[in-house]
Amino acid sequence: MHKTKFFRLTLAAAATLAATPVFAHPSLVTAKPAANAIVAPTNKIDLVFDEKIMPANTRMQLMMTSMPGMTGHAPMKMPISVMMGKDGKSVMLMMKKPLTTGGYELRWMASGDDKEVVSGKYAFKVK
Repeated sequence: MHKTKFFRLTLAAAATLAATPVFAHPSLVTAKPAANAIVAPTNKIDLVFDEKIMPANTRMQLMMTSMPGMTGHAPMKMPISVMMGKDGKSVMLMMKKPLTTGGYELRWMASGDDKEVVSGKYAFKVK
């Protein structure tokens, strides 16, 4: 008798969980330049997320964190243009001029269909 009741409760719980919508949050799956990469001067950064992101809740900020010959300077915000890809999962950051030699940090914020904002950051260097 107890086994049947336990089985029914387990089955009911599983059915409830299966019917509950799962809200995933977007994650950055690829970036070019990649995290911790050392790259040649570039005027473009490409990001791809694992799900569509909402343009209204998407923010990108590129900071220069180190520069040869200048120790201890504060991070400098770099001017960028942000373009969303047609697939809704990709983002391209464009700069008018290639990035100069130094260290950079890309900070991003995005949300998916559930509108909950997630954020991340990663660093790379330009040689």
